[in-house]
Parts: sequence; structure tokens; C-alpha cells
Amino acid sequence: MDARQLFDAYRFDDAVVAYKDQLTKGIDDEWANLDGLGKALMASGQYAEAMPYLEKVGQYQSNLLPGAPGREIPLSVCHWVLGDREQGLKMIRDLVIAVRDRVITYADLAGGVSQGIILCYMATTMQCQDDIKLALRFLTDRTKNKLKIKSWPGPAALLLLGNTTFEESVQNATGAPELSRAKAIANADLLKRRQLTNVLFAAAVERRLAEDETECSVYMVECANLTNPLLEYEWHLAKKEASQ
Repeated sequence: MDARQLFDAYRFDDAVVAYKDQLTKGIDDEWANLDGLGKALMASGQYAEAMPYLEKVGQYQSNLLPGAPGREIPLSVCHWVLGDREQGLKMIRDLVIAVRDRVITYADLAGGVSQGIILCYMATTMQCQDDIKLALRFLTDRTKNKLKIKSWPGPAALLLLGNTTFEESVQNATGAPELSRAKAIANADLLKRRQLTNVLFAAAVERRLAEDETECSVYMVECANLTNPLLEYEWHLAKKEASQ
């Protein structure tokens, strides 16, 4: 199995070794290997080791495609889980502002909802009122595009903002409104697991905004207990919370 196959099989430690081997031997595209190595290191919990690769790939992507977000979201998450919360918050704040001001023109299908929700989480956790307001204004603005907000992770923003219920969001994500059934469905379907990750994390952030730490913790644990959804960086934040 090559490195990408190992990663997709959740054999993250083996994928790290394989990506390093592919880089040494010049197998496949160098930048794809560097990017894959950064992601595999994150997935295996080696956040500090992942950062130099993510930074290098992010700079390359930004130079190659002006308006691209680089790797600012995973880098922000790495800083946060390693304890440098101020830097993590700054990076995601700067990214949200860049998307808002159209300096960054490439975002998720919902127009940048992922970074908006992460900013809201970090700002609420640190009680940075100005950044909470920025995140909520940004997410509210995303909902004005009625077509885009239907694309994931858009429905998670609707939940966080109180525009839909948790049960409706879970059903939208997985086809089942009951969380126990939804988790079983998500465990067998990566796309649905990614969407359920978005919902559970947004539900936790909404509860933290409401100063309900008990329910926030419940949702964070549920999110962290999902099998790694590979591409949803909120999962790493939930896993860090659940381990504390």
C-alpha cells in the first residue's frame, strides 16, 4: 500500500513512514507527499512535527493560487492543541477577516463556515468578546446565501446560530434524527461522519456560548469519540477538549 492508501485506511503512523519514504525516493509529486505527511502527522497526534510541512505547503499553495487559504486552518488548530491559544486564535481570526474582505477567495462550499465556527469556538473559550462578535457576524452573513448555506458545513452554522434544531441537523447530516442511530450510520459512511462531526462540534460551541458547560462537554465528547473524519479539523479540537 502506498502512503495515501495507508492514510485512507486509518493507519496513520504507517502513512507517516510511507510519506517520508516517498519523499526520500522521489516517488510521486513532492508537494502532494509533503501535504500528505503533514496531514498524517496531525492524524497521528504529532502536531508540532506536522507544522513545518503544513507551513511549507501552505506557502506554496498561496503562491501558486492567489486567494487560496493555504493551510491556515490546520496550522491554527495545531497551535491551539499545543497550548499556544493566542496564536491559534490570531491565525483563524486573520483568515476569517481575509475571507470576509475577499482577500481569500477560495473557501469551503458554504463560503468559509468552517473557519467561522472554529473562530467562534476559540473566541468563546477564551472569552474574547470582539472575536465572538466577529465570528457570529461572519456566520450570519454566510447564511444570507440561501443556496450555499445548504452545502456542508453550512447546516452546522445554522445550528450554532439557532436557526435549526439539533435533531434536524443530525437528520440532515446522516438521515436519522436520533444520535445513537446517526453515529452508527456515520461510522460506516465517511461523508456522513464528516457532517456529523460538524454538527456535534457546532452544538458544543452553541452550548458554550450559552454558558452551558455540561452540555458543551457532552457534545465535545460525542464528537471526539467519532472515528477520525480525516478532513474535519474540528475533530482535533474536540479530541483535545475531551482529553482534558
